[in-house]
Amino acid sequence: MKRLNVGLIGCGSFAKAIHVPNLLKNPKYRILATADLNEEAAVELATETGAAYSTSDPERVFSDPEIDVVFITTRHDSHAGLTIRAAEAGKHILCEKPMALNREEVQAIVAAVRKAGVKYTVGYNRGMAPLVTKARELLAALPDKRMVYHRIQAHFSATHWTHDPAVGGGRFVGEGCHIFDLLCELAPAPPVTVYASGGTFLDPEAVKIPDSAIVTITFADGSVGTTLIASAGCGTFPKEVTEIYCALRAVYIHDFREMEYHGFEGQERVKVELSATDKGQPVEIEALAEAILNDTESPNGLTQAARAAVISYMVNESVASGQPLPISESDYVF
Repeated sequence: MKRLNVGLIGCGSFAKAIHVPNLLKNPKYRILATADLNEEAAVELATETGAAYSTSDPERVFSDPEIDVVFITTRHDSHAGLTIRAAEAGKHILCEKPMALNREEVQAIVAAVRKAGVKYTVGYNRGMAPLVTKARELLAALPDKRMVYHRIQAHFSATHWTHDPAVGGGRFVGEGCHIFDLLCELAPAPPVTVYASGGTFLDPEAVKIPDSAIVTITFADGSVGTTLIASAGCGTFPKEVTEIYCALRAVYIHDFREMEYHGFEGQERVKVELSATDKGQPVEIEALAEAILNDTESPNGLTQAARAAVISYMVNESVASGQPLPISESDYVF
């Protein structure tokens, strides 16, 4: 079986905690190179993973004919440039969220990836989490409209670089895109309006962009998805919960590890518990490998990536205006 040679660009804590263990467990991948502006971090990760080499220059990865796919896990302001450069070099791409910091970057990425004919995946993994997949299977046969609620709360430091609009894009662009994608994946029709109410709940001297909001997305079939994104949350309280209501049935997912569903399969209540939290990253990279090896559709590809990215920009715009904003496929299908 062919193994895909991976170039890791960005050797920080996220790559080490999430992608590296999953790549090492998956026989379809081999980590060939590590790259980071902090050369020491790249060297350290190369040693830990058995990579052939490390570098502080991503161009070495892009120019290496042995590299099949790059994983981009750098700060958000570099995602668009690195993605476009990877596409130009003919490399398949997994880029962590966000896709980009603005619509112009999104359009440039779409154009570059399509021109190159490479596979592209953005790291919206929550929609591929096993318990979310189970929920979609349960709901698939129900034509009724749905109400979906997702809470994501945490103590998110006011000094974190994500709150810098120029570097991280802010909380909604930098992480909220995950949840906007999840809501869209749990609804059976495309989004038609986005409305957000919130503001800066952390120290306003440190954070100059909205960091918390309640966001409501309505869908063409009348379904509604709402998420509460709280940056001034409680570190000792569970971070994420998903609730889905449809046709007198209910699904409850707790931190992507525990699930209850009620009213399905002739049973009043069924409980499922995984051995560990699984937010879908292993499934995502397996699906990407299959897409590359078999020339099939990429998971979380361009249209899906652009959809949540555009919604994230609209959330900031809605908070600023206090108004709901219309959205159609022409806003994210380029």
